Amino acid sequence: MPNDMPSEGPAVPILPARDLAATLAFYARLGFATESYDAGYGFVQRHAIELHFAATPEHDPWRSAGMAYVPIDDVDRVYAAFVAAGVWRTDSGDPPCTDAELRRRWNIGEGLARITPPEDKPWGIREFALMDPNNNLLRFGRSS
Repeated sequence: MPNDMPSEGPAVPILPARDLAATLAFYARLGFATESYDAGYGFVQRHAIELHFAATPEHDPWRSAGMAYVPIDDVDRVYAAFVAAGVWRTDSGDPPCTDAELRRRWNIGEGLARITPPEDKPWGIREFALMDPNNNLLRFGRSS
């Protein structure tokens, strides 16, 4: 691929946030520094990871959500930190991760945050997936 653009830095996703304050609080719990630009825009940062969020009150997380791949050095350490912060593990079985359970959690205001365990993928990446309260999918990984 030709390198016809100057190296300016990484792309930073702008993800939907149905409730911006709750979204920033979720990421703060995971160890991210958070900041609101105003009531409609905020961002989070943890080391070299930066994510931006746009308040989108009409966002329907059952129909669409954002996605991003986040390269990190230590997949297992970051996963353990997120689990220790209380993110619901989909592999825990208590309760099982079903559509009905996700809807129940949504209806009582818990959002859709959940995490899958790290695994080595056939394409040579070790990764885990984090779905935030807005159902945005973030895949954290590194080359195996």
